[in-house]
Amino acid sequence: MITHIVGNRPQFVKLAPLYHALEKAGYEQNIIHSGQHYDENMSDVFFEELAIPAPYVNLQAGGGSHAQMTAKAMVGIERELMEKKPNLVILYGDTNTTMAGALVAAKLCIPIAHVEAGPRMHCKENPEECNRVVTDHLSDILFSPDEQSIKNLRLEGLHEKAHMTGDIMYDTYLEITDKMEQTPQEEEVIVMTWHRQENTSSKERMESILHLVEALGEKVICPLHPRTRKCLTEYGLWEQAEAIDNLEIIEPVGYVEMVALMQRAKLILTDSGGVSKESSFAGAKCLFMMDVDIWKDLVNIDWIRKVNPQNKESLEAALAFAKEAEHIPQDERPRFYGDGHAADKMVKALQEGHLL
Repeated sequence: MITHIVGNRPQFVKLAPLYHALEKAGYEQNIIHSGQHYDENMSDVFFEELAIPAPYVNLQAGGGSHAQMTAKAMVGIERELMEKKPNLVILYGDTNTTMAGALVAAKLCIPIAHVEAGPRMHCKENPEECNRVVTDHLSDILFSPDEQSIKNLRLEGLHEKAHMTGDIMYDTYLEITDKMEQTPQEEEVIVMTWHRQENTSSKERMESILHLVEALGEKVICPLHPRTRKCLTEYGLWEQAEAIDNLEIIEPVGYVEMVALMQRAKLILTDSGGVSKESSFAGAKCLFMMDVDIWKDLVNIDWIRKVNPQNKESLEAALAFAKEAEHIPQDERPRFYGDGHAADKMVKALQEGHLL
């Protein structure tokens, strides 16, 4: 039995190709959902769109502080793993769910595979950095999305259990776009996602991001994360956000709709590491609202440009970058993240490592 542990949007996207590849190879599997994302539009719809079986349990560990969320997830995961006794646990990305799964599985002596191992921000203040470092060190096999991640793992002495498979999200992206019907050319827009703790923990920071959006002067579509909506309301900024003429706030969307939005984007404004990387799949350069470099290859070619909306020089540079942005054709997009067959490479590595 293989148990997949997931809890948020990027993890569902990563899960789909590997689940299907393992299913094709004849392995028995189940899925634990931590409930870290408990909004239906951010959870259930992904399983439907990606044809993943519903999780057999939802631990409802969402909400609360980092410690509360991690603790609730650990208690539930321990209970389920002790009952089901899987031969392998597969973890994804860098969330509290990921670290909770790693701690529990390691203490129960269950082998762990970590999908998207090795990215580093080199910043302990970022909660996800703590999660990914702990998970990588506790895992038995590591699947890395790019060569930079392999280099990071080598520096930490983990390279012997690391495999450069390419990015499994690219597998999903290609599958979705292959099935999408051609539609008439729509207006190019700026697509925005906004949810990180660093960008929602103060009124001043959120207000500066709203000013950035307004200064862009072009249509910005933002599927708004429930936590961001809550923070805007609590800080008394909701009416200000609604009053921005070029900002269209919509409900959270499923993966297929998000891909469709990115496909018509001339620019992506985000604080999501995953979305900043996916921008290269979609052909839209990225303004990244975090002062860290996750995907250095994309930073080095000026595909990802960091912006601090509270810094005048950074803001002006970002606006100039956005003004020059245009949708990039398929054959001109960077190719740092594999060939779209990461899941098959992962299954092969698990088999050769005698973890299946």
